[in-house]
Amino acid sequence: MVRELKIHNNLSRKKETFTPIEPGKVKFYSCGPTTYDFLHIGNARALVVGDLFNRVLKAFGHEVTFVRNYTDVDDKIIARAKEVNQNAIEFAAHWVDEVKKDMDSLGMKPASHTPKVSETMPEIIEMIQDIIKNGSGYVVDGEVLFNVPSFSTYGKLSKKDLDSLQHGIRVEVESHKKNPSDFVLWKPAKEGEVFWDSPWGKGRPGWHIECSAMAKKFLGKTLDLHHGGIDLMFPHHENEIAQSEAANKCNFCNNWVHNEFLNFGTEKMSKSLGNVITIRKFVETYGGQVLRHVLLSVHYRARLEWIDEVLQRGIDEVRRIHEFAIEAKSYKAIGVGACDPEIEKCIDKMMDELSNDFNSAGALGQYFTFLRFVKNVKDNLSDASLKQVHATNAFVAEVLGLINGNPEEVLKQLQKNDQNTSDSGVDAAWIEQLIEERKLVKAAKNWVRADEIRNELTAKKIVLKDNPDGSTSWKIQG
Repeated sequence: MVRELKIHNNLSRKKETFTPIEPGKVKFYSCGPTTYDFLHIGNARALVVGDLFNRVLKAFGHEVTFVRNYTDVDDKIIARAKEVNQNAIEFAAHWVDEVKKDMDSLGMKPASHTPKVSETMPEIIEMIQDIIKNGSGYVVDGEVLFNVPSFSTYGKLSKKDLDSLQHGIRVEVESHKKNPSDFVLWKPAKEGEVFWDSPWGKGRPGWHIECSAMAKKFLGKTLDLHHGGIDLMFPHHENEIAQSEAANKCNFCNNWVHNEFLNFGTEKMSKSLGNVITIRKFVETYGGQVLRHVLLSVHYRARLEWIDEVLQRGIDEVRRIHEFAIEAKSYKAIGVGACDPEIEKCIDKMMDELSNDFNSAGALGQYFTFLRFVKNVKDNLSDASLKQVHATNAFVAEVLGLINGNPEEVLKQLQKNDQNTSDSGVDAAWIEQLIEERKLVKAAKNWVRADEIRNELTAKKIVLKDNPDGSTSWKIQG
């Protein structure tokens, strides 16, 4: 049975019940990375969110055809390949392999199809031909452009008004255009650049047409769900809609979802701003499980502020979850009996959260409530309760990806990072020992000793933070 799911559809700007065209089957497209360099953790947010959608849709009973592309034909790729005197397609292929390694480190499930632009050229050319035939494309000196005013509903996703978009654009800069807002479908190749033969001469596709053609190739003319970062809503997704609907003469996608930015300080994380932490470097230091956890610990439509406290909380929570995953394997049932209601309800409560616009943060909160409860009753578990504990952990692993299949390895990586901290002049074990003592004396209402411990750590520039779930995290004061 398929479970009901409500999503915030950016096409209507409303939360709506998700209803696929064909009941029980979902055609889902997520914009993938452009492959010319190591990805940063801002890119990771879109990847992990797309993976979450895929997992949740399947858990809710849908058969999902999930397409996530690789953009391996792009101006940035060509420019970088020239710098190293390498063929652009070969250069991009190398970075596709590197991206795959990063995806694996984030525990992502494979997509149904992962097309490349370079392998979709016949479909791209055919779609451009259809756009021209249907009156929305025109050719100027081997370049094909989309006539934006010919598409009457342009701006329906981004809610931008075409007249305001046209106003203020310097027409003289690109005088070959019929309209300032027109965008490129096919561009002539420059000397020494990669190219494909087409009815308009040697060249390569514009960026926007690529996703339209790849989506149609594997999902058909109309999609159930399309995802990407919020920065892609305009112009990329708006242009996808225009060219797809102009070519196919039908609706392109019924539901649009966008994840918000990951901010580094007050700025969006980007290579151009120089505030980049690569996935590769982060994973080498903390492990991919921590990054995945941090990214899913907030709702996908909420901005994620990348600050030290967020990272430390993520580390602490990953440690707690994986220590519990190991501990739970050793639990023994005291006998035959009914399942404790608090244990029995956890999966349903997590499903309820996820059915509310993929609320991973809410689901995680339900799981921590469950974790604390189980640890308190672990010595009095019936066989039914114990079975449900294991089922709940399996759900978190499969649907959220927040329990790694090798929890020992996750803890080993965290311990290694603690050791690195210790090598920097901080005795992590000593800190944890004092935190544990402080917890005990607080429970005994020995507030004087609790304050002494905090002051002792403060003197060493160790800042404590008491979390709502009862844990205490710490960091070195900068």
